[in-house]
Amino acid sequence: MLSDREHAIAAAATLASHSPALSGLAGRYRTVGRQVILYAGTFEPYQGLELLVDAAPTVISAKPNTAFLCLGGYAAQIADLRGRARDHRVEEYFIFPGMVPAEAVEGYFTLADLLVSPRVSGTNTPLKIYSYLRSGVPILATNIRSHTQVLDSAVALLVEPHAEAIAAGILRLLEDGDLRRWLTHNALRLGQEKFSTEAYYAKVAEVYAFLEARKAPRVS
Repeated sequence: MLSDREHAIAAAATLASHSPALSGLAGRYRTVGRQVILYAGTFEPYQGLELLVDAAPTVISAKPNTAFLCLGGYAAQIADLRGRARDHRVEEYFIFPGMVPAEAVEGYFTLADLLVSPRVSGTNTPLKIYSYLRSGVPILATNIRSHTQVLDSAVALLVEPHAEAIAAGILRLLEDGDLRRWLTHNALRLGQEKFSTEAYYAKVAEVYAFLEARKAPRVS
């Protein structure tokens, strides 16, 4: 029987097989045999990518075969982060593919050992969190309202928005297979029950049923 992670990988691999742009990702980005920490989203300051770069030296010192794959960002933003990584002497461990079409992002999840959202502020839940939940890949996110409206400690490893905490959390997940499997199982279940397409349509149907019931004449 396939695990939740294997099911997710199989689904994403099927997607990749239909797109030449995705079929050779591991070779293109030299991630074969490496543990990949993946971020997907914008590169705005509130996303906390600077913290991820600052956390990298600690992670790499303990896990030299780690790679950080960061999807998104404009050229100037990528240059700034690349320069920060260079200052930390970890530039070679960071991969910046740039903007990726939304429909292709989940194909990149096949490369990932962890998905991260190091966001430092905000109240709205990032849209990527819903994709993360359905990915079959364990999640690390910062313990702020943007995340905790949807995530809790049963579906993601929540850490404080500091480089040291992010580094410690990444290492914990890389080293604890039982924790990874438990979080992934719970995240997949939550994603299916509350945030799948089927769940969305069910909620819409409930709203329409409620509105129709309110319009019905009352019998006195």
